[in-house]
Amino acid sequence: EKTSRLYFDIHRLPRQSLLKLAGTKVTRQFTPHVRRAYGPGAIFPMTSARQRLFSIDYHHEGGAHHWYIIPNREREVLQRIIDHYKPGMCLDHGQLLINPSILDKNHIRYHRVIQYPGEFVVLSAGALVQSFTEDASWSESIAFALPSWIEEGHACVSVSRCQCDIPQDSLPEIIDANLFTPELIQRYITSHLNFTTDGKSLTLKDS
Repeated sequence: EKTSRLYFDIHRLPRQSLLKLAGTKVTRQFTPHVRRAYGPGAIFPMTSARQRLFSIDYHHEGGAHHWYIIPNREREVLQRIIDHYKPGMCLDHGQLLINPSILDKNHIRYHRVIQYPGEFVVLSAGALVQSFTEDASWSESIAFALPSWIEEGHACVSVSRCQCDIPQDSLPEIIDANLFTPELIQRYITSHLNFTTDGKSLTLKDS
């Protein structure tokens, strides 16, 4: 079904975002990830978006989705805590489910969000998330980039080989941060990020 370009469409988000500076070879790699829960109590262990990008999740229908979102700034402390129990355990690839009481006990800040059908959840760069559903449901998510992904160093964080035994040819290609020069980023901000006069709203322009 065709929709007006005035409507928000997560399928277009990667090529509207800062990723467009890397060209179509990169933006074509980003397609929505569909997630289905086939009954109540479906659990999704801890993950993070590819190369610590931003991501957005849209809940299409079904039971409420409960999120536990850990900001990137808590990652290093959390990794040290997990290493105490099992050294080298990966935080990014769905190998771990953490009892929130452990987060509370160790003063790890996190956000608990309940997402209902028709709602979006936007995850900041590098955020770690785990979740569960109340009932059968389906949603889709996709990664994207904003200037802070480069400016705050998320894109350049070295990722050591984890212990998840993921075949090397199954891992996504690393996006070259050198493609995002300060001049190109500023040009992107000027031409694609428009603030209204009250400075409160933000619009992404398609090109």
